[in-house]
Amino acid sequence: MRLGFIGVGNIGTPMCRHLIEAGHEVLVYDVHASNLARMVSLGAEAAASPRAVAQACNVVFSSLPGPREIEQVALGADGIIAAARHGLIYVDLSTNAPSVAQRICATLAAQGVTMLDAPVSGGVVGAERGTLAIMVGGDAQAFATCKPLLQHIGAQVFHVGAIGSGCVVKLVNNMLAFVNATAAYEGMLLGVKAGVDPQMIYDIVQASSGASWAMQAFPDKIFAGDFTPGFMIDLAHKDLRLALELGDELSVPLMMGSVCINFLREARANGQGGDDLCGLMRLMEEHLNMAVRVPPSMT
Repeated sequence: MRLGFIGVGNIGTPMCRHLIEAGHEVLVYDVHASNLARMVSLGAEAAASPRAVAQACNVVFSSLPGPREIEQVALGADGIIAAARHGLIYVDLSTNAPSVAQRICATLAAQGVTMLDAPVSGGVVGAERGTLAIMVGGDAQAFATCKPLLQHIGAQVFHVGAIGSGCVVKLVNNMLAFVNATAAYEGMLLGVKAGVDPQMIYDIVQASSGASWAMQAFPDKIFAGDFTPGFMIDLAHKDLRLALELGDELSVPLMMGSVCINFLREARANGQGGDDLCGLMRLMEEHLNMAVRVPPSMT
């Protein structure tokens, strides 16, 4: 099958590569020529615009930074809507605002295009390994058509419900991840400041009721002082902002999310927006004039 893929950055590249490795012919578009060149070297064919991708393919995927870029790709003058026809399916793998996904879907549907919102969780590592969780909102028949394709890039593929519901679950998941991470970093700093070995704290917490996915950042990155991006603080800020906006729309108080976003804002104000999410730990370390590090032989 000939597929389209728009947006081949850090996470889009491995997702697109899995589709190529599964034997599909893939036509790609990205605003960065270097990203396009990389995908061509992996066996894809380059296109000149989202419109050109949609004209040549029956299923088009996108992996984009946020709502503004998604809307431009879908509804812009040279976007998917310019090649709209009955039977075209657009699967957006980005993290989007549910209301934006719903509006884009309605606009495309009027032109015969079916849209699925299908954000992913698992980061660049999960994308590389093909182990992402994919949460899909939208038409059940379109989901059934696309599920075998999504299974090439994700180990767990869920049909959540109507359009926008995939985005809702993704925002909930990411808010929990960021709040958990912030709490984990504060807890580690408290223990180390009190004189306990950080490796010991990590081992005990992970064997106890405080265990969480967020703690894994310590042996993977923080203990070595590695804050190079996997999932950037800038993207975390965008996702959490969307979650808080959804809370405003639904009149749901999000106290922990509101506290967490201020850590993200401070990191961005300090020029650390391009750091990995665990760069929040470095921000907190700087507040206390200390660093939590463990020699490689001990991790």
